[in-house]
Amino acid sequence: MDIKTAREEMATAIKDARAIMAKADEAGRDMTPGESAEVNRLVALAQERKNRIERATEGAATRDALATLGDDISGTGPRSAKTDVHPRVKASGGTDWADTILKQVGPQGYKGILANGTVAVNVPLDPEPVRSDVPVLTLRQLMPNVQNTSGRFSYLKQTVRTNNAAVVAPGAKKPTSVYTLARVDDRVRTIAHLSEPIAKQDLDDVGLLRQFIDQEMRLGLDLALEGEILNGDGTGEHFDGIGHVSGSQAQAFVTDVLTTTRKAVTKLERFGYMAGAAFVMTPDDWESIELLADNENRFYYGGPQTSVDRSARRLWGAPVVVTEAATTGTAYLADWRQMKLQVRQDGVLDWSENVYDPDALGSGVGASDFERNMLRFRFEGRFGLEIMRPSSIVEIDLTT
Repeated sequence: MDIKTAREEMATAIKDARAIMAKADEAGRDMTPGESAEVNRLVALAQERKNRIERATEGAATRDALATLGDDISGTGPRSAKTDVHPRVKASGGTDWADTILKQVGPQGYKGILANGTVAVNVPLDPEPVRSDVPVLTLRQLMPNVQNTSGRFSYLKQTVRTNNAAVVAPGAKKPTSVYTLARVDDRVRTIAHLSEPIAKQDLDDVGLLRQFIDQEMRLGLDLALEGEILNGDGTGEHFDGIGHVSGSQAQAFVTDVLTTTRKAVTKLERFGYMAGAAFVMTPDDWESIELLADNENRFYYGGPQTSVDRSARRLWGAPVVVTEAATTGTAYLADWRQMKLQVRQDGVLDWSENVYDPDALGSGVGASDFERNMLRFRFEGRFGLEIMRPSSIVEIDLTT
């Protein structure tokens, strides 16, 4: 989609949203639930188009700036925006904050960097569909990412699902099925971390800047986010993660790991949840599965060859995401389409020289980062998690 089309669609979405609100105001009433949902959809669409325009504009400006600066800025020749980005960072949407900083500091390089500043880190809300020939690297690739505009969100969680449909004779009483829903009111939570003080001289190397800050701080936030999605216990500022949500299913260890995981598949198939399902486990547990062998030490690539696909990392036809946020011995199989990641602020990088360290130059000898020619970075995002159907989650015990 080109910039012109994106601008037109953004303008149309804003116009339509305002028209709906004006109609309610003229009638002297609040918007109906349907009108409110449509306005939220239009606002999210306008925001997505705005982000797309900004990314395209910044990318073009950065290419022009790099062309002007030449190859000497990093001493390693020209770089493409995504060349050295860690695969996991790419999988979570990538980041272009380094390009934005290049644009801000101009031809003077990092000598002219501001005393403090902020860069928004944009990540597409609609990642590419999961393809069968490539591994899935992050949990957020599996679930819908929804733009949150207020910091709060509400949804209906299914707590009971009893289907009693049956053949009924003429005039007889029809059976009643039970589909109980509970309203959940929640808010987004902040996930953040700081860097150590970094010498400005080190930031003269653009490649080092991209590698150290761009990747490490994005990876740190992404791993913390996965930890909350899996293990959040709902206390304090923690998510209600899939490992603590009530109403999920459990699969005990049966015979061996392959048998156990296959029985977990059956639990989801009973409810029709396998279409969007994927496994989550630690790298160690995935290694154990790939190393399974028969009594003659032959790896299981002659029998369940279609079950364990090393190149695409799939088990029983479903993608496998490996993460250190999981617990060794416990895996999850879930239909991730029954969840949503609420994204209020995907990533913001702030930097400052105005931090004072009372022991910077030794015990009791303080100095500010400005006095030491140092910079300190803060990377944070705001997220929330919706789990609309807990029965779409199976917790699997992989231990004998």
